[in-house]
Amino acid sequence: MTAHNHHSNPQTPLLNPHDIIKKMVDLRVQISLLQQQVDDLQDNFFAACFALNQDTITLKQATIRRQLSRGKWNYPSNITEQDLLIKALKDQFKQDNEPISGRDITWVIRLLKRPS
Repeated sequence: MTAHNHHSNPQTPLLNPHDIIKKMVDLRVQISLLQQQVDDLQDNFFAACFALNQDTITLKQATIRRQLSRGKWNYPSNITEQDLLIKALKDQFKQDNEPISGRDITWVIRLLKRPS
C-alpha cells in the first residue's frame, strides 16, 4: 500500500484535514531532529566501530557490518562521450514519449527551516 492511496489509519481516529496535515508536519519535524542527531553522531560512530576492529558487530537490536563504499573510476574519453550520447538520447526519448508508469499524485512536505 502506498502513502498516496492510504486514506485512514485504523490505529488513530479520523481527524479533520488540518489536524492530519499538522500531525504529519509535526512528525516530519521530529524526523528532521532525529536525522540531525544521527548526522552529529556519525563520525564518532564510525570511529567507535573502527576501534573495535571487527567485520561484524552484533548487538541486541542490530547487526553492524563493515563494507566497502562504491568504487569510482576515471573512464577514458571515448566511454565518457558514449555515456553523454546515451543520456542525450534518453532525454530526447522522455520528451517525445509518455512514461509507462509513475506520475502518481503525491504530496511533498518541505520544512521551512531546520529545527534547532
